[in-house]
Amino acid sequence: MTSQSDKQSNNNDNLTQGYEKLLKRVEKTLSSVTEHTEDTLSQALGKAKERAIELEELTQEEADKVHEFVTRDLYSAGLHLVEEERDVADWLRLNLLLIEKKLLHRFTALSQAAKLELNHLNKAKQRFDEWQTGEVTTIGTLSCKSCGEQIQFKHTGRIPPCPKCHATLFERVKS
Repeated sequence: MTSQSDKQSNNNDNLTQGYEKLLKRVEKTLSSVTEHTEDTLSQALGKAKERAIELEELTQEEADKVHEFVTRDLYSAGLHLVEEERDVADWLRLNLLLIEKKLLHRFTALSQAAKLELNHLNKAKQRFDEWQTGEVTTIGTLSCKSCGEQIQFKHTGRIPPCPKCHATLFERVKS
């Protein structure tokens, strides 16, 4: 199994930073909302994306990619919560001591919002189950679809090619 802690240099690129900023903005927006509706998370994600463009933190193309990455990760976690009725730690399959507590709290809160949306909109049928090399993802474990090699992410970062077979398509490992 390959650890992402050796790949810190990839963690500082614009998409990775954009991912983190988008999560923070969505978390802030959701914490100020008194009543969650079926599209609260989608609206918060859209506003956070537009804000990143407005502040010139990301180009339109980068913002679209980051929005897609964050949406995929949150709905994947939310889908797991809906289907399995388990907590985010199970979905992540990581030792909680290794994860930055702030990031875990943020991701847990946002995935709960995704769960709410999935329940209300019946989006559980949508497929958010593929991750590709070069995309950005957050904490958790991905498995190579070709050989099964697992890559653990202890922080948000770009997805490298499989260290074992160099394939570029992964799926989230769920416990």
